[in-house]
Formats: sequence, structure tokens, C-alpha cells
Amino acid sequence: MSKKLTSKEESFAQAYIFNKEDSIEAYRNSEYSQGLKPDQMSVQAYKLLKKPHINLRIKELQLKASAIAEKVFTISVKQRLEWLKEITEAGLDTYTDSTGSARRESLTAARGAIETMNSMLGVTDSKDKKIEPINIGVVDAS
Repeated sequence: MSKKLTSKEESFAQAYIFNKEDSIEAYRNSEYSQGLKPDQMSVQAYKLLKKPHINLRIKELQLKASAIAEKVFTISVKQRLEWLKEITEAGLDTYTDSTGSARRESLTAARGAIETMNSMLGVTDSKDKKIEPINIGVVDAS
């Protein structure tokens, strides 16, 4: 069983994560900071980082922060493919111009979206122009 952290140790561990593993800034922003000079803070922060129970807590906080970041900021491949499909469809839509001619909305956007989807899925145009077919199905779950 690991040793329980004091409030100062916990504040240092959290500040260490918050300050992107900058030990001096973590020390400065924790409950330890008592007007020390940077070189003194560096020594004290180093000592704290060497304590196993503080190091363990920092690792726990890193895992928690990584999980939250992945959940909040990661966009799934499925979502990206759906957006690219929408861009492709919008780019292939037609409108009537001022002369009455039917025009595509944006073939450039559609082409770019298709190229991006192909790249994401590993579908490439080989030298002999053979393209591997791939079936993609997007199902609306609502």
C-alpha cells in the first residue's frame, strides 16, 4: 500500500501535470512555494519527484489526463469519414447558374475529400491503375 500524500505533495503532483512536467513551475505553483529562488526550487522539486509515492501519484494523474484528453479531443475515424462523405456529397450537388446551365457545387472539394478518404483507408492508385475496391457502410444509429 502506498503512502498517502500530504496536501502539499498532492498540490505539487497536480501542478506537475498542469505545467506540462516542468518541475520548477510545478513547485512554484504548488503549496510548497515559499519565495525560493529558481535554483532552490529546482533542487526541492527534484527531491519531491524522487519520492516513490509522489511519483506514483504523478503517473496516476498522467493516465487520467491522457484518458480524458483522448475521450474529449479524439475524433474517431468513423466521424471523419462521415464528414468527408458529407463534403463529397455537397461538392457533387448541382445548381443552376445564371445562364441556366447545371453546374457542380465544388468538384475540387469532392475530389479532395475522396483523396483523403482513400488515404485514410489505404486505397492507392498503383502504377498499373488497379485500385482495390472497398465497401464502406455508414449506418445511422438514431
